[in-house]
Amino acid sequence: KTPGTDLREGIPTLPVLRLRERAQRLGLAEDIALCELLDSDLTDDVRHAEALTALRVHPALEQARRDTVRYAEDARASLAPLPECDAKAALMELCDAVVHRAG
Repeated sequence: KTPGTDLREGIPTLPVLRLRERAQRLGLAEDIALCELLDSDLTDDVRHAEALTALRVHPALEQARRDTVRYAEDARASLAPLPECDAKAALMELCDAVVHRAG
């Protein structure tokens, strides 16, 4: 998938959700400004590129990465007691795939 497609379509990804939570919690002007940019018309290529660039360096992206790793670790722990089988192996691989896609 092309990076930033979800942004352009207004789909709330984990980094965007983390940004919005941080903006509400801390009230920092730069976070609020980025949220406003994300709420604008991101079909405009210049605005879209600006939003994508800003989000890539924002602390919310690293928080989302940490969250993803933690969710995958929790999923693996939940799968651990199950007997070894193709389905379990596929789910374990999915945990890795999600982390690597996000990272």
